[in-house]
Amino acid sequence: MAEIAQLTDSGQKVFDARYAQKDDEGRVVETFEQAVFRLAKAAAQAEQLDNRATWEEKFTAAIGGLLFVPSTPIWANMGKTDRAWQPGACFVLAVEDSLESMYQTLKDTALVFKSGGGVGYNFSSIRPRGSLVSSTKGQASGVVELIRLYDASSGMVMQGGVRRGASMGILNVDHPEIIDFINSKRDGGITHFNLSVGITDAFIEALNKDEEWPLVFKGKVYQTVRATELWDLITESAHACGDPGIIFIDRLQRDNPVPHKMVNSTNPCGEQPLSPGESCLLGSINLAQMVKKDGDDYVVDWNLLRETVELGMRFLDNMIDVAEYPLDFIAEATRATRKVGLGYTGLHDLLIRMGLPYDEEEGRAFAGTVFKAVQDAAHAYSRVLAEEKGCFPDWEQSVFYPDQKRRNAACITVAPTGSVTTIAGCEGYGIEPIFAVAYTKDTDVAGSFEVFSPLFVEFCQKYQVAREVMSAVAQRGGCRDVEGVPEEIARIFKGAQEIRPEDHILMQAEVQKWVDNAVSKTCNLPNSAEIGDINTCYRMAYDLGLKGITVFRDGCKQGVITVGKKKGRFLKPGELGRGEIMPRPENAHGVTHRLDSGCGKIYLTVNYQPENGAIMETFITTGSDGGCLIYTEATSRLISLAIRGGIDVKEVIEQLQSTHACPSYQLARGWGKKLSPGKSCASAIARKLTEIKVELAERCNGGQAPAAYENTVADAMSGICEMCGLKMDRAEGCWVCRNCGYGKC
Repeated sequence: MAEIAQLTDSGQKVFDARYAQKDDEGRVVETFEQAVFRLAKAAAQAEQLDNRATWEEKFTAAIGGLLFVPSTPIWANMGKTDRAWQPGACFVLAVEDSLESMYQTLKDTALVFKSGGGVGYNFSSIRPRGSLVSSTKGQASGVVELIRLYDASSGMVMQGGVRRGASMGILNVDHPEIIDFINSKRDGGITHFNLSVGITDAFIEALNKDEEWPLVFKGKVYQTVRATELWDLITESAHACGDPGIIFIDRLQRDNPVPHKMVNSTNPCGEQPLSPGESCLLGSINLAQMVKKDGDDYVVDWNLLRETVELGMRFLDNMIDVAEYPLDFIAEATRATRKVGLGYTGLHDLLIRMGLPYDEEEGRAFAGTVFKAVQDAAHAYSRVLAEEKGCFPDWEQSVFYPDQKRRNAACITVAPTGSVTTIAGCEGYGIEPIFAVAYTKDTDVAGSFEVFSPLFVEFCQKYQVAREVMSAVAQRGGCRDVEGVPEEIARIFKGAQEIRPEDHILMQAEVQKWVDNAVSKTCNLPNSAEIGDINTCYRMAYDLGLKGITVFRDGCKQGVITVGKKKGRFLKPGELGRGEIMPRPENAHGVTHRLDSGCGKIYLTVNYQPENGAIMETFITTGSDGGCLIYTEATSRLISLAIRGGIDVKEVIEQLQSTHACPSYQLARGWGKKLSPGKSCASAIARKLTEIKVELAERCNGGQAPAAYENTVADAMSGICEMCGLKMDRAEGCWVCRNCGYGKC
């Protein structure tokens, strides 16, 4: 009988919240061990009847031992009796330049979201805004408005019941609407899309020569701009809000294993280039487990690594056969190429075990050796599967024909692994470095306390580092310049923010050499990073052969609200004396919104000053169907008191948002009730206050919010975990909570 690993506390929370089977009332009715058996049994259904028990046992050992960890849709869907067996995480859909295609693709997208997948599109076939529509003699709405339509739909559909729909929108750099596309996330409103510009080799050549660049649609030149000016717009926007990223679309097609099928788009996080209609399913090798003791040190267990790769490949390939896809054309396209995305997590854990730095050539070279071994083993086993079960149907049209038999057109992908990494018990997400070596955590209940990387604690014990030295590391947030930290520790223990952007990119480039598809990774930059730093990152990405890149400057989406000091208006927080409370004005305007909570209806009234939109106070009441009347009244009074005491509404919102999840909310969602966004009444109120704040700013400024209000509702909430309410970090193109493991893209 295979031994099943014990999950960490965070891993158990993620499993219970997102993956476990639940009853009609939303209660967890499945253990981790039972879920492992469920997945192993589902995958074994693709085997010959007399071999199923053998493979079921092998799959159980690999997954239960946390050697191989399938992706979220596999955990959430496969083997369950209350939903379709849909294992795919990555989808690409075509959208053509007709009303019928746009809305058909929107419907198809909703079905993919419902089944747990994310979707990518290339919108370059859509005519630019203002173009003549011959059938109606009207004007086309264009690409950005279409994205806004799709984005609004994404917010209505949960991916497999565990996350909101996520999408990737790509527009080629020569499209006439490219400037509006580049700037589209700077003014808010697009919350469920990652955006990337499709950069061509021809554009890079024009950029290097400082030439004019034509913006063209169907042979008609709409505008000519300097390539350098367009590039500057891209880097400026990425500096301001993290979007757009860059996709090198010529490289996607050059590396396309089935060349007659166009590849010009990827899934939401950019790691999986696909042809329209294709999907791909994912799973990760836990590199942290691929070691064994050799005296006092660790070495890679190469046999275990190869065996785990082979089991992972077979498991993912079997999933394609037992899958129930949301649409017939997706099933057909997926099975025609049988692409799988075997990846890995825990790279930094492995490097630390080996005593190697993440940000030096020695560490990268060793990582490359491991990645090459994984790719070689995956390709070899795909050939074994081809001999046993046959090549993928499009094999004769592929680059492998006639000399190399393959079961799968592509094997290796490095995808985001937020929840998967938490289940696996790793510290480093995917190929990302660990978030932090140590830090000080402040809470209302327990006060301040120190949090350490478990690996760091292990090494400190090994080198007998004093407790006061460890505390100094926690206070500083890293080992740099802390007296008493041995060089052997300081060299290998660096968090993501301590590693230079260039070294992030160099690691991604080393990984890309041994990846069939692409790599999802975030190049994290400090808040002080300048636009020139973004330019350097994007240029390096092209020069080093990457297929795409995402950068994120810490705090780039945070906005600041200030209100001028005039008679009859609120003062700035710093202009009030300690303990001063501003009186209510004689007149105020108000807006009332209904919220649906876990207990019933809530009515939130916000009073504001009409001349500037400044929020003054709130009134909160509950409906006749119940709710915490006393607590909502108390919340309302305290919000009003805080605002009149000079505390910025933004600070009030952050406090409300950071409260814990309410059991009534979780139970009501389990019953399928439609609730207002949030995890409790407090967080729902916070989200609505954010919306009202932006709405009032626009209403009181001639229909346009001032620059200080550029952060949208999503921006205000994007860094807060919906599960536990604590701050999230940016990694692998997604948001990841290092407290409970929750992730979203």
